[in-house]
Amino acid sequence: MLPEPFTPQFLSQLETLRLRTRKEFLGSHTGNYSSPRRGTSLEFADYRRYAPGDDLRYLDWGIYARSDRLYIKLFREEVDLFAYIFVDASASMAFPSAKQKFLPATNIAAALSYVVLANHDHVKLHLLGNSFSHAASPFYRGRRRITDCIKFITSPTPEGPLELATALAEHLRSLRRPGKAILISDFLMPAASYQQGLNVLRAFNLDIAVIQILTRQEVDPPFSDGGLRIVDSETNAEIGFQWDAGARQDYQAKLAQHNSQIRSFCHQSGIHYSLYVTDRELDDFVFATLPAIGLFK
Repeated sequence: MLPEPFTPQFLSQLETLRLRTRKEFLGSHTGNYSSPRRGTSLEFADYRRYAPGDDLRYLDWGIYARSDRLYIKLFREEVDLFAYIFVDASASMAFPSAKQKFLPATNIAAALSYVVLANHDHVKLHLLGNSFSHAASPFYRGRRRITDCIKFITSPTPEGPLELATALAEHLRSLRRPGKAILISDFLMPAASYQQGLNVLRAFNLDIAVIQILTRQEVDPPFSDGGLRIVDSETNAEIGFQWDAGARQDYQAKLAQHNSQIRSFCHQSGIHYSLYVTDRELDDFVFATLPAIGLFK
């Protein structure tokens, strides 16, 4: 029995989706994604001169009629895809609670995993954080493995700080096959930190997508006016703060600028970007926003 929101209807809708890739990868099994190798799929690639022993079914009789020369049609081989889903499991992903932030992040990861599994491709899940330096699942393949995906991704409790570039480099050390990488995080870190992390992914020839996840409380803090003591969830550092309408406006402007800078960096780097605020329905985000940014086709 799968947890909410993974109802039969939701899973059936997920099966209509397929990850979009902007790179060509070499896979090990026949699948649904273009490879630079020549094969016999329906996607035309090129011509070459006929040689004795070639399959006559692929002769282009139109060229023969025009030139009296024999040419063979070549097609791209379609191969399976390897998808890597990275989920931030640091302490900030439990604000204001794990149920309100980390659980929605894992629901997105599981939904993406099911899309991959339903297309009979490979997915591997990674937990990022100083407490999860080696927390990675095996590769899963086939619809029935969604139970394993959900069990793996929902098992930890978010804790500790995250050095994004260091954590990603540790996980990518064992990467042997390029593919699709999807990073899910709140990205509440300095610009230099997330830029270094994303550049680590780019260095591994991965087709990258980013999903930033925030709670409504982070977008619009429900604080009453007055003095506050704010505690950093990852470092436990405390600061005093005076909260009022002006402070709220300043905070929201800086958050909007921070998110805009992430989006701009991703756009300039050829990375799909989307923001998910967790009071939004998951199915609306998956079926409306993610196809719109080009993650699905």
